[in-house]
Amino acid sequence: MTAIARQLTMQERTAPSRPLRLGTRRRKARQALSAVPKAGASRSAERRAPSLDTEKQLATTVQQWSAEQRSQAEIHREQETLRRQLNKTVYEIWQGHAAAGNIEDSLKWEKTWLKIHNCQSEWIGYRAACCGNKSATIAVPIGCNHRLCPLCAWHRSQKARVKIKTMFDRLTHPVLITLTIPNQATIRKHDYTLFRQRVRKFIAQHKDWILGGVYSLETTFNRAEKTWHIHCHILADVCAPLPSKKDKTELAGEKVYQFTAIKLKLEFDWLRLWGGAWGKAARKGADAQRKNGDTFTFTEWVRVGREMRVKEWRAGAYRPIQGITAKAIEVRSKWNVENRRVVDVRPVTDRDGAAREVLKYITKVADFCDLPEAVEPFCNAVKGARLIQTFGSWYGINLDTAFDPEHLDDWGEMKCACGLNMWERMGVFYRGDVEMDEAGRWHLKRTLDHNCRGTVPRPTIRALDAPVEQEEQLCAMEQR
Repeated sequence: MTAIARQLTMQERTAPSRPLRLGTRRRKARQALSAVPKAGASRSAERRAPSLDTEKQLATTVQQWSAEQRSQAEIHREQETLRRQLNKTVYEIWQGHAAAGNIEDSLKWEKTWLKIHNCQSEWIGYRAACCGNKSATIAVPIGCNHRLCPLCAWHRSQKARVKIKTMFDRLTHPVLITLTIPNQATIRKHDYTLFRQRVRKFIAQHKDWILGGVYSLETTFNRAEKTWHIHCHILADVCAPLPSKKDKTELAGEKVYQFTAIKLKLEFDWLRLWGGAWGKAARKGADAQRKNGDTFTFTEWVRVGREMRVKEWRAGAYRPIQGITAKAIEVRSKWNVENRRVVDVRPVTDRDGAAREVLKYITKVADFCDLPEAVEPFCNAVKGARLIQTFGSWYGINLDTAFDPEHLDDWGEMKCACGLNMWERMGVFYRGDVEMDEAGRWHLKRTLDHNCRGTVPRPTIRALDAPVEQEEQLCAMEQR
């Protein structure tokens, strides 16, 4: 044992280096970090290991990437969870009206609860009628078509998104415009009517620049302040591309970017549509004196707006202006609330992102579906209100359509393996009789008899049997 021990020598073990995070190189020795960098190279850049995030090689953020990895089954489970939460909120509203003795409102919300509760609890089954493959089946869910139902809203948004992406190729210079107004404490149906009127007037004022497109009204609820915020997203086709942010022009005695000048003009026109001290815009056939007066008013508004700024560009970011009192900041903030509107203008390069931005209003149930004090006024306000509308060159295209399971065109391109789209109706089935594939489509299970007429009892058949039984009883009594 001693001879063997003499032959063995102790060696120091070195732990293997580990990367700091995914996409980074292994750690270097400390001597290499202390070496003098090459001429013209940055020491910080030399020490920093390249990664996917710092080199901006990722096309999307981590949140967007993780959202895209979700399967259709996971998305459906999330929507089902939101639907149950919404159904619970509607139940609380229903019971509140019932306890207060409001019979009419109680019956209305009871029907709403029943519709959302039974949403996609039954499916209409179809089998292929184009070929001999009887195992080719599809199942179309029967939805409730409620405005806040996440299951039905998701299908409506997918249909509208496909149409918008198809029409996107016709846009020469696509631009996304966002129009906002200050938050308000209450919400009514008249607010949407008034907002749509203002949006149509805004588009009409700039019809020489905006050729066509689609706009949608979106509503958010501030939980902390208990206020509503209505704003509009416009996907428009303009006649010319937006100017570069490098080109400058003179406005109100200062040099500004041409893009900033266009954005200020749009904001001023949107502000004047809501009334105030700046009057109304000149008509199309107004004389030169009136048009010159409008130009002077716009220039004056820009000049006063500069004096009422509360932030300035400093050290690479907008920071509060230094050297003014708290009273002055309060006065300036009040003026900005009354005489400014947030208007965002940006060119569109991603049609998927533009379609999602315009159609966000359809899937906004997750924001306040758990608040009865928000769900009830919102449902009363948006009942019968049109929240999406095409205009100009896109006018006449129906994007916000209700889902009808009787028409297969409303459920997408459902073609058989032979390439045709011929289906015959089988009947109505329960949830246990259908299953979802990877593409998110429902099919009848393989173990089910595909020659059956459905598993849901048909009340119409029982309703027809009742009069027959009554006639037989009457005949028996007459014979006696």
